Amino acid sequence: MLLEELLRCQIQEWYPTFRRHTIPTVIIPLPAAFLRYLAGQPAYPYADSDADADEGPVPFLLPAVTSGRQPFAPIHAHLPDPVSLLDRLNSDLFFGSGDDDVYDPDADHPLRPAFPELEAAVDAAIDDLGGAALPKLNWSAPKDATFMSADGTIRCTCFAEVAMLLRASDCVVHDLVSARPSCEDFVRSGGARRNAEIVSAASEEDARSNACEGISNEGLQPNDGESDNDAVSDSRETGDEGGKRNATDCDVEEAPEEERNGETWVDDGFQYYLALRKWYPGLRPESEFRCFVRGRKLVAVSQRDASAYYPSLPGWSSEVQPKIEVFFEEVIEPQFASENYTFDVYVRADGRVKLIDFNPWGGYTLPLLFTWEELEEEGREQELEFRVVMQQGAVRPGLMTAVPYDMLDWGEGSGWDVFLKKADEELNRQMNSLDGDS
Repeated sequence: MLLEELLRCQIQEWYPTFRRHTIPTVIIPLPAAFLRYLAGQPAYPYADSDADADEGPVPFLLPAVTSGRQPFAPIHAHLPDPVSLLDRLNSDLFFGSGDDDVYDPDADHPLRPAFPELEAAVDAAIDDLGGAALPKLNWSAPKDATFMSADGTIRCTCFAEVAMLLRASDCVVHDLVSARPSCEDFVRSGGARRNAEIVSAASEEDARSNACEGISNEGLQPNDGESDNDAVSDSRETGDEGGKRNATDCDVEEAPEEERNGETWVDDGFQYYLALRKWYPGLRPESEFRCFVRGRKLVAVSQRDASAYYPSLPGWSSEVQPKIEVFFEEVIEPQFASENYTFDVYVRADGRVKLIDFNPWGGYTLPLLFTWEELEEEGREQELEFRVVMQQGAVRPGLMTAVPYDMLDWGEGSGWDVFLKKADEELNRQMNSLDGDS
């Protein structure tokens, strides 16, 4: 994979060209301090570099919020907390006595960062997109961090939720640490923070224009009934210290463990962006497909969610294939410059095809129901092959992980074991305190 091919797949690069055919998106340059935070480094390093070394690993801290919008409203905000129904006094110890009494153990932590200007830009963009958005960096969305959210999705309604998912994601770390170095012609360069030379002035200008359309969370709302001329895009800049920076999904099969070490990220002047994509509920995962292009020919199409069997899909695929072929010939192929790449689409119930994302050929991109060896066979360009899961039990496991191993390991000394022991100790301490006061 060449660096030019990878850079062409950045959302801020292709979105201005295809905005009429894709999801409404707001693109925000990210400051260096926020990138350090995502990489697990102190966002605002001490002047004395030795002080940072003495701190050890930076703990997982949410940024301080100035808007007061906390991440992922607790369940008891919608339903009564069963513990509080039995013993309101004891539950107050853990949940607080009211909405204004929220205990924040990290409030005074010296390494807790704050990004007020970025927070304001993100919250404003989410409001503009209808109150909910899907976040992603240049290439990847934090789909491996859904275990952190309240509803098991990457739907975000405020900056605090966006920061939590991005900070917890190995896919995001991959964008920062491994995406460009994985290219065969990559050479790390220094200098001021800037986009790669490939970024065109026209793209930056177009990214600021507006239009409007109803689509989905890295897919579309199946029956929105709006026209293709209603697409919406915007670009916002923030002035946080450190300068300026921008569903799809994370295509990292298994991110190397060293990528979680923040020290592996080096600020070499490359510009990153946060893309907030309009969120639509009620999408059908069986309607999303990955398309493989080799030598500028559409050679294969795979069901995007290769981990499930959808009974309606085997019969429906014969109707979907010609629609995807026409969309490629009329929209994608004339306007996307790479020879080899993949792109994801969503086919709505009314037959319209919407672009979701581009990914480079090979590398960390998942081939789903194919293998890269199959896709690179000589002669494959002659006929398009369309694959879906044909029966229950025929799925390919292990394509993506959504839960850290620590959450599955309950053995002695595991993360859960330590957590439960500490919870017991805290409960006993608070109960003893209550007994002493009575």
